[in-house]
Amino acid sequence: MNNRKQNILLNPGPVNMSDRVKRRMTEEDFCHRETEFSDLIKDVNSKLSSLYDDMDDYESVILSCSGTGAVEGMLTSFIHDEKSLLITNGVYGERMEKILKIQNKNLDVIHFDWLNPIDVQLIIDRIDADKSIENMILVHHETTTGRLNQLREIGQICRDNDIGLYLDGVSSFGAEDIKAHEINLKAVAASANKCLHGAPGLAFVLAHKDQWEKTADKSYGVYFDLHQYYGMQKRDGFSPYTQATHLVSAFHEALLEFTEMGGWKARNALFQDRAEQIHDCLKSLDISTLIPKEDYSSVLRSYQLPDGIEYEDLHAYMKNNGFVIYQGQGIFKKNIFRISTMGHMEQSDITMLCDLFEEFFGSHGQ
Repeated sequence: MNNRKQNILLNPGPVNMSDRVKRRMTEEDFCHRETEFSDLIKDVNSKLSSLYDDMDDYESVILSCSGTGAVEGMLTSFIHDEKSLLITNGVYGERMEKILKIQNKNLDVIHFDWLNPIDVQLIIDRIDADKSIENMILVHHETTTGRLNQLREIGQICRDNDIGLYLDGVSSFGAEDIKAHEINLKAVAASANKCLHGAPGLAFVLAHKDQWEKTADKSYGVYFDLHQYYGMQKRDGFSPYTQATHLVSAFHEALLEFTEMGGWKARNALFQDRAEQIHDCLKSLDISTLIPKEDYSSVLRSYQLPDGIEYEDLHAYMKNNGFVIYQGQGIFKKNIFRISTMGHMEQSDITMLCDLFEEFFGSHGQ
């Protein structure tokens, strides 16, 4: 049975936070209209634009919402009447399609099979056939499968054709490479509680300065109109609506911790090392990955459930022993499980996890 004080979360967010971040979250109460809090907002925004080397021309706004809220804010505020091309190969691409269609945006969509890499040539062909396309919309890390989409290649297409790229970086920002200028990045939406190890309920959008200067003939949202956030947060650090003050405080501490630990490259290496250890353990038990190993991000991998084993049984066994794994989505709900390597955990946790896999699958004849 589980004798731990807390479970180790192997789902793709929320993640385990360090004691340092959790302490900071509860140390102080803020009024969201006082300068000590607005100064914190301004410092967090400044830090976000410095996490990658080539984002000097980008500025962020903070939102009290999930990662999906940030994605909706990005699409609501920056995608106007011009033609957009959405690339989708999983649940989160389809979620963006739903947002854009509800808003009646001028949209073309290429749906790719969830099990196969994006065919970049099909994107090139679509753009060659339709010169009116001005925007590209893409999920960087599609956690439906764990696939890291070909950002550099697709971004190069955007740059070559002067197409602006709008990126769902919710499960990649802070752990995967993003070369903003090389990919003609216009905006990226992300979350505090994934690769950056903050608390859930806080997200942000980082956008090129030319996006903050864009205005539309009409607004498609109220809460998710990012221009009003930008005007206030850039001027004095305040926001149009009440922010999750304690979460901002925790996020500020998580960003300090992130930088001290070596930034996104160090976090990528850490996640990758954990993922490799888990992969080697499961491979030794004849547990296969859903997609080729080289197609995964550092953040999450998906594994096929052997015949005769129900996800609910595996989940219950792992949770009873202090580890929370994650179910598949959509068509994969019954036949895969997913393991994320984000969050604060120790090497001993990875070792114990592998021991538990060996015990469970060994007892089930694997």
